[in-house]
Amino acid sequence: MPGRGQPWKLGKGVQDRIGTKAIKDGSITEADLDSGVTAKLNAGGGHAIQDEGSPLVARSNLNFIGAGVVASDGIEDTTNVTIAGGGGSLAREDLGDPFTDLWFYDEFFYPNPVAGLLNHFELDLAGGNVNAINGEVGGVVGYGTANSAGAIARLNICGAGLQVIDSSKKLVMKVRGRLTSGPADRAWIFGFFTSNSNGPSGSFPFTSKTTNGLGFFLNGTGNVETYTDDNITPVTQDTGVAQDTLVHVYELVFDPSGTPTITWKIDGATVATQTANLPSFNGAWYSNVQTNTTTASLFIDSLFIFNER
Repeated sequence: MPGRGQPWKLGKGVQDRIGTKAIKDGSITEADLDSGVTAKLNAGGGHAIQDEGSPLVARSNLNFIGAGVVASDGIEDTTNVTIAGGGGSLAREDLGDPFTDLWFYDEFFYPNPVAGLLNHFELDLAGGNVNAINGEVGGVVGYGTANSAGAIARLNICGAGLQVIDSSKKLVMKVRGRLTSGPADRAWIFGFFTSNSNGPSGSFPFTSKTTNGLGFFLNGTGNVETYTDDNITPVTQDTGVAQDTLVHVYELVFDPSGTPTITWKIDGATVATQTANLPSFNGAWYSNVQTNTTTASLFIDSLFIFNER
């Protein structure tokens, strides 16, 4: 056998091979090995890779993939893995806590909407009609005006004077619906307005939208508009999205933190933002439809409202 400090010279037989077991059982000590051999024996190990606490098969390499993931060699024998925030995170309005914030969601599955809607809404048809729409998945309710010029049909949360939202806190609305005919000679306005009225009214197309409010406005011609009124300066913006009778998802987010901003989206795409002349009020959600000639009606498939408390 070679002396201490010399590497082992292995023979060709199995009996000449040296393994770590021989070192562990004491027949060969670590002091008998050259430092280069010792380094190789001690190399490896490192991280034990686990998935939710369950060990994975040990491999020579660990590869990080995916957008927002960066792995780098750090100081003090450390491997740093950086995963960017955002992306897969959940916003507060996606995490339900009805005892902290306001949550409202309705899929409009009412086989008898005349009776069922009144559990959650106030409905004023003024001679118009309401019905469940058969053949639609998940539930759809249709309602419309009487057959007279200027008639309005109103669906809203809370009666006059009652309040469901506080515009000084983060506010989110998503509505999925469509006009059933037109869009010419039909007007549809929906969003949040002060509760001290029946919401937007007046002659066609809603010449009296009420002070203090915000929402979407389809006036029967051109593109969908956004609308706000801070009781001083009403503001409308052209979204660039043409009015039609197709189903769309209309969304607005009123975030008063930092630089207070209202963001409007249609089908997931931002169509307008506003940072000045923002309304401040307590109010309710309205969806009012109006006709300029005969009748006007719409289908509503779903409504989601979130308001921080």
